[in-house]
Amino acid sequence: MQTRIMTSACLTGATTDEFRLLRGLVYEKSGLWLGEEKKPFVEHKAFRRMKALGVPSFYGYYVILNDEEKGGAELLTFLDDLTINETSFFRNRPQFNFFAEVVLPEIISRKRSDGSCRINIWSAGCSTGQEPYTISIILNEAIPDLRSWRVNILASDLSLSALKIAQAGFYPAERMEGLEAKHVESCFRRTGNGYTVCGDIRRPVRFIHQNLLSDIIETGFDAVFCRNVLIYFDERTRNKAIRRFERALVPGGWLFLGHSETLHGIDADFEFFHHNKGTAYRKRESSGEALG
Repeated sequence: MQTRIMTSACLTGATTDEFRLLRGLVYEKSGLWLGEEKKPFVEHKAFRRMKALGVPSFYGYYVILNDEEKGGAELLTFLDDLTINETSFFRNRPQFNFFAEVVLPEIISRKRSDGSCRINIWSAGCSTGQEPYTISIILNEAIPDLRSWRVNILASDLSLSALKIAQAGFYPAERMEGLEAKHVESCFRRTGNGYTVCGDIRRPVRFIHQNLLSDIIETGFDAVFCRNVLIYFDERTRNKAIRRFERALVPGGWLFLGHSETLHGIDADFEFFHHNKGTAYRKRESSGEALG
């Protein structure tokens, strides 16, 4: 009887009210905005979990997710299912070239001048880890005495399954696209049918499970990478995230967004820069100092 009812739910889909309840809860908890065109996608993901739990209706599943005491773990699982974790090493290489050729030398020079020898970078929406490990590879190449520096690469994501892969640091051979042979040889070790990130590259990276809209915030970052994440937010949530990045960055710190993301229409104190097809935003310094 239960199977028949659940199959019917799958065939008829969620009602408009049920979809909007699920969408509203997802938005409240994660900031992800799911338009009407996402209804079949949400139904598919929800039904898969409903079947696993033996829940016969979309509203019943919403009730479980909305239960603060009992639904926490299931909500994380559902949000994980809704998250798209598409990434690769050195993805959008012009941006990483900009970081390596312009931004990082400026940061290193400033740090050596003030004697701090400390670099803080945040990979927000790090997915399965290729982005923060790419940043670590670049730092290892740029700073020969990196072991004498205090380097913190904070890597955060909403998806627990993506973070599990990132923390393991193991990638099948087909996931190594974007890497040059020299990086594969020096920064990874062969492990079975794939490759594992070596210790020097893993050491500065710290993975955490975090919602971008969480009130808990670290500060003092020299650069923030948040690429291809804001496209899933509505205008209000994008503004909130950008203001958070602004607070997190030091004066003169850098913000890297996805190639289709901009700060146009967002009230934030950043300047736009580009270098050989790579783009980034720099937080203005209180002194009004410009990039040299």
